[in-house]
Amino acid sequence: MSPATASIITGTYTGKNRAFALGIWTAVASVGAAVGPLIGGFLTTFFSWRWGFGLELVIVIFVLALSRELKYFPPSMKLSDINKISVLLSSFGILVLVLGILSLNSIKNWEISLVMMATGILLLILFYFWEKKIINLNKRPFTDIRLFKNRNFTLGNITRLIMQLALAGAVFVLPVFLQQVTGSNAFTTGLAILPLTIGLLIFAIASSRLSNYIAPHYLISIGFLLALAGSFFLSFQFNLNTQISDIIPGTLLLGIGLGLALPITGNIVLSSAGDDKQSDASGILSTSASLGTSMGTAIIGIVLILGIINGIYVAVDQTFPNEFSKDQIKQNLLQFDEKMKTTNITSLKGNETSDAYKIVNKSVSDAMKTTFDFVSIIFLIGFIISLYIKPLKRIKKD
Repeated sequence: MSPATASIITGTYTGKNRAFALGIWTAVASVGAAVGPLIGGFLTTFFSWRWGFGLELVIVIFVLALSRELKYFPPSMKLSDINKISVLLSSFGILVLVLGILSLNSIKNWEISLVMMATGILLLILFYFWEKKIINLNKRPFTDIRLFKNRNFTLGNITRLIMQLALAGAVFVLPVFLQQVTGSNAFTTGLAILPLTIGLLIFAIASSRLSNYIAPHYLISIGFLLALAGSFFLSFQFNLNTQISDIIPGTLLLGIGLGLALPITGNIVLSSAGDDKQSDASGILSTSASLGTSMGTAIIGIVLILGIINGIYVAVDQTFPNEFSKDQIKQNLLQFDEKMKTTNITSLKGNETSDAYKIVNKSVSDAMKTTFDFVSIIFLIGFIISLYIKPLKRIKKD
């Protein structure tokens, strides 16, 4: 559905109106992902998690009821024109790759995950060469890979993927900390992420207007820098005594930065493709965003696990100096990790002098710092890539 919504917008609007419409489109999609935990948390806390799935049915009915109001666009090709081999290679390539990434969350599955990821990448490489062959035969490709020859198209998709990766990672790891460490319920956790949502919503809508005064590629770079500042701030905020108010400045900066940059990337990608390639461009844009979201949840989860293991190692070594050899600590890391998962962390807060408190506090603090340091590096990479995006041509308002 996502590529179709982008195609509807690009087919309905032109010029600056299209840029503004794409800004709203991106804002609604991104805020939807951030508001989800708030709505789901409210329903889970005060009613039942089943209500969340019931709400989906209401949304589907609402969309179907209003679908007649959408502008009609005639099909540009027949179903029989679609190359079946291209469909199989691209679909299974992405499917196996994403499943491999998601299964990385369990250390036991890492070998299988690497095989799945390698298989997915191989299928996508075969898809690329198959599409190239079709193009050389002057036939219509399933996805026009020639779009990637345009620098802005390629860099726009990469920056979009990076931002979705970081957003998904942050929205994943913050609830884990708030519920497991601070003892917050699902609704309170959703409220804690609200500053990120508000910042993202306001600046995603405002970014298209700001692009009248600041070049769009500069806005992307500024957005990355603000998000980087937010994640860097958050990397120092987490321990057993962290309050929700401590993380508000960081989450707000994250939302503002992502809000500034996300809509512009969509406009850059779709503006880089001709009118006859909008369906291809929107499909690739949606795929890169979805892939980034899947990768964010899995990769940040892995970094968090590794951070906890490293934190436990350092904490045990510091709390019991010279009592355990490094080999003994390494051999029992998984046992320590399992013990932490079954520990009532909130009950440790009243006894800050205990060894258990010191170990858990150090482990949690190091794990969260490692996680947000990784997010900061991701934003830094995105910032560097954004510097190579070419300025867009100024478009007169229709």
